[in-house]
Amino acid sequence: MASSISGNGGALLLASICLGGIWLYRRVSTLRNVPGPPSSNFFTGSLLDLIAPATGRDWQIHVNNVYGGVAKFGTLFGGSSLLINDPRALHHILVKEQDVFEEWDAFASTNGLLFGPGLVATTGAQHKKQRKMLTPAFSVKYLRGMTPMFVNIARELETHISSLVKGSAREVDVTAWLNRFALEAIGRGGMGHSFGSMAKATEFSDATKELAATVSVMVPGAPFTPFFKYLGPRQLRRFVLRLIPWSLLQRLVDIVNIMDNEAQKILKEQEKDIDAGVDDKDGKDIMGILLRANRSSDESERMSEDELVGQISTLVFTAMDTTSGAIARTLHLLAQHPEVQTKLRAEITEAYHGQDEAIDFSNLTALPYLDAVIKETLRVHPPIPTIFRQTMQDTVVPLLHPITGADGTVMNEVHVEKGTDIFINIIGANHNPKTWGEDASEWKPERWLSDLPESVTKIKDLAGVFAHQMTFIAGNRACIGFNFAQLEMRVVLAILLQSLEFSIPKDKEIGWNVGLLMTPVVKGSNSIHAQLPLIVKKVNA
Repeated sequence: MASSISGNGGALLLASICLGGIWLYRRVSTLRNVPGPPSSNFFTGSLLDLIAPATGRDWQIHVNNVYGGVAKFGTLFGGSSLLINDPRALHHILVKEQDVFEEWDAFASTNGLLFGPGLVATTGAQHKKQRKMLTPAFSVKYLRGMTPMFVNIARELETHISSLVKGSAREVDVTAWLNRFALEAIGRGGMGHSFGSMAKATEFSDATKELAATVSVMVPGAPFTPFFKYLGPRQLRRFVLRLIPWSLLQRLVDIVNIMDNEAQKILKEQEKDIDAGVDDKDGKDIMGILLRANRSSDESERMSEDELVGQISTLVFTAMDTTSGAIARTLHLLAQHPEVQTKLRAEITEAYHGQDEAIDFSNLTALPYLDAVIKETLRVHPPIPTIFRQTMQDTVVPLLHPITGADGTVMNEVHVEKGTDIFINIIGANHNPKTWGEDASEWKPERWLSDLPESVTKIKDLAGVFAHQMTFIAGNRACIGFNFAQLEMRVVLAILLQSLEFSIPKDKEIGWNVGLLMTPVVKGSNSIHAQLPLIVKKVNA
């Protein structure tokens, strides 16, 4: 009997191995002819190359430039994924067949654990419901009314920095100040809530500042986050995490708790004001608009309290880190290119002559060089370099630029199997020489002051929602706040550059690390958190 069981068990094991081999072969075989770089390691494939802090950005650009708009690369335990920057393929994935390419489960699960069921953590019908209700609050109509409030906050920022350098030039870590500006802008513009003076950090501002860097360090563990949803309710999950002796993880739990508590507090304040008939504090704030729309909707369409809290945490994170990072990158580039900084300052000074009241939405968008600097910065240096999708069914992805397969055949499309992970190469698309020319990776604001080449304009219907580029992606998961972010950038630059001059410290080298976001770091520093020290002085001082 024992030998019979052993024999049956051996046969079952052999059959399982064979089936597993067939399954793995089928997964690999559908992509076997797609070219791509060799894996660096059997266990991790090329994943560590893609997310390497100092070199991952350049690796992503290099792979698609060398192997074509769709490239295969190795992942965990011999698996394969696709890195894509071909314009037609991206339009197909993000717009035309967006229901076939859903948010990566690990990404949505991670966002759900961090922020609750907000816009970046939901998929399918729930996501569409939330986006439909939020979209009106980000319209140009409401942004016009927010402009004076942004100007006031930017002037407070300028006043604080000027007070530091009024005697002489001084090194200033601009990331700390820009984070506080962006936090206050989304606080007042997004929630009708002030987080306090920018003069000093708070527990909440410190928590939000640390979140992106802390999560970025833990990115390699993202594939395991979907399992946490099986641990029960939020409090139980946090209890379990508290048992893990890892200081970085414990700090992340603290950050999430601080953000969640603040979001619940803000929601209660908003609901209390609406019940009391209090007008919005700075015009039409986003959450006020959302809450009123939610109350007037049919019960089946309303968001739950958890969803509303999730929107607040999501708005704070997405609006603060991405926007402050984009402004920081612009100031860094202007410090590296003083001739551009001088030209931009002249345009701004001529337009406003130091008069804050003259700055409004219409004339901010009518300054050609400011517009060019912002567009070129967002193109060459998108705050988020890569996003993820997963195929929900077997499908075919068409290509604008055919690739040469491993067997030498020309491929005008790629057959992709259900369950394949897709890495949307945002930075690679923005640096694609077939679109932007051989100087695609150069930061040249002047390219926006004349007619763009046909290679750019012909993909207008294929590219993203902003300036023929993929920085804010496209489709039903495109960045809902891209106009909000641009307005913040325009206002801050218009205020700061009239009175302050920025240059590079001689004793420090600045790098930008790949992570959840692109993060400025001082090379040689052991800190994982954003740092961008610049020499700041008063203009003509």
